[in-house]
Amino acid sequence: MLAAAKELARGMFGRGAAGDAGAARGRHIASNILAQFGARAITMLLSVVTVSLVARGLEPAYYGVWTGTSSFVGLFGVVTDLGFTIAATQRMAAEPQREAEWLGALVVVRLLTSVVVTLVCVASIPLLLGSVRHTRLVAVIFSLNTLWAATTAVLVVFQTRLRGGLALSFTVLQGGLWLAAVVVLYATNASIVAFAIANTTVVALVAAGAVAFTSRRVHVAWRAGIGLSRDLVRKAIPLGLASVLITIYFQVDSVLLLGIAGPREAGIYGAAYGFLGPLTFLPAAVMSSFFPVLSAVLGPDPERGRRLVQACAELMGVIGLPVLAGSIALSGPLVHLIFGSTFAAAGGLLPILMIAFVSICFGSLAGFLAPLLGLQWRLAIYSGIGAGANVVLNLILIPSYGAHGSAWATVATELLTMLLMLSTALRRLRLAPAPWRLARTVLLAGAMTAVMLLSRGLGLLPAGILGVAFYAAGLFLLGIVRPSQLRALAGA
Repeated sequence: MLAAAKELARGMFGRGAAGDAGAARGRHIASNILAQFGARAITMLLSVVTVSLVARGLEPAYYGVWTGTSSFVGLFGVVTDLGFTIAATQRMAAEPQREAEWLGALVVVRLLTSVVVTLVCVASIPLLLGSVRHTRLVAVIFSLNTLWAATTAVLVVFQTRLRGGLALSFTVLQGGLWLAAVVVLYATNASIVAFAIANTTVVALVAAGAVAFTSRRVHVAWRAGIGLSRDLVRKAIPLGLASVLITIYFQVDSVLLLGIAGPREAGIYGAAYGFLGPLTFLPAAVMSSFFPVLSAVLGPDPERGRRLVQACAELMGVIGLPVLAGSIALSGPLVHLIFGSTFAAAGGLLPILMIAFVSICFGSLAGFLAPLLGLQWRLAIYSGIGAGANVVLNLILIPSYGAHGSAWATVATELLTMLLMLSTALRRLRLAPAPWRLARTVLLAGAMTAVMLLSRGLGLLPAGILGVAFYAAGLFLLGIVRPSQLRALAGA
């Protein structure tokens, strides 16, 4: 038993080798997803406590500044990775013999871009942000994160080797360090400026550790990477444009709320949105495991690629729909537990944003299929449509409906872009997805909602446990997940 556990840990967290993605079978994909789920689950638990303490320590108005400025800087931060990581991941998986060269190109391009973007971000702060409640100073401090975070691009090599648990161990480390810092800051009634300095310091320390760790285990061909930089940029341009536009409609609502409705309304929205951000690790973990394999096999074995896409779509439904069910039934008690009574209004926003989360799950699949199917520019066009729609909807809805208007604008945007991209990708792939398993998942999630609503009087934890147990049992009873299916996936 102990030897088997050690072998499993070695497979999930070992450094792996170039070309592992092309040789991966279903069990390798599954173990990589589980490793990432485990790491992300720990990170999310840490994040729940951290967000709660930050929100309670700053209270709604200052927390609105915190979320608004971080979203503002995030709009610049996305420019440090204009599709470079996705393009490099695809090439490293498809050309394992040139892994070190593509990794070198990725790191060089990311570092150079991050320096320029950080300078532009700092210069724009006095022009675009007001000075109320230390807004500008906090934004300047946050802008340093765009520089530190870019250095962690070296960790993508472990993703291409299906060693996601190893890559995400640094995310867990960052979450633990940040929680420790927040506990001290909360206990000492620290200012929002102190919170911002601590956050940036933690990000910098973890980034330095990631670079030191990777450089001792993986070869980075710097000189050859510089020569490939131009090719990498050319491949990434449409993906980068799409990333910028996606970030606009993912982040701009908080910025617009801060400017139009004020810091308190932005703080309420930020509390509800605080659930959405960490939950995106679920589709991210799935796609970071499927994407390298699809990159390696879709060309030589398109039939296997279609089977993997179908399995991935079904898995997105399995993980997304119960989250929506839980938010419908338990959002009020959950928000009260984490944020307290002053953020009670966020309870009405949470189910709305979880509709967007279900769309994000399927949208992640569509977005990652784009570079594999030659649809990069189509993804950029659809993202532009979504960004424009989101800004217009926010400008129309925020003055009358505040945070609720932003939430519904997010839902409409996510659904629009997901449907456009997914339908296009499936046509290009020549895949007519089988809907019956997804339909059973929808019915099961609806029944899960009813179970939790009926048991809500028992308390948040008992109702949640009953709902999860009901859903887990239903997955097997309805044939949504079957042992035979898992065995078949191992041979897919």
